[in-house]
Amino acid sequence: MSRIGLVLCVLYAVLIGLCVWGSMAAEGDPKGAFVLLQLPLATQLGALDWLGVPGLSRLSWTAAYALIGLPTFALLYGAGWALGRLGGMLRRTPRRGIDAS
Repeated sequence: MSRIGLVLCVLYAVLIGLCVWGSMAAEGDPKGAFVLLQLPLATQLGALDWLGVPGLSRLSWTAAYALIGLPTFALLYGAGWALGRLGGMLRRTPRRGIDAS
């Protein structure tokens, strides 16, 4: 298990939870609710739009979070795992320099 990957996933889940809660709390402000629901997915939606993936604007929020948000957890966990491996490799690398003896 990757601690860094789990931390990244938990942080993303907290961000999603806060944005969904905030959108539900913005009862009289549909634009504010829209923005809050879009925040956790904005980067991924922008990248997919830039790549030319069609039909994203027609997705419901539930579908968008399932199709885009869930794979983001896998990517975050993988990035955390890779950072952990890189950090482990750097710690095992012998250091060269002036010897204190």
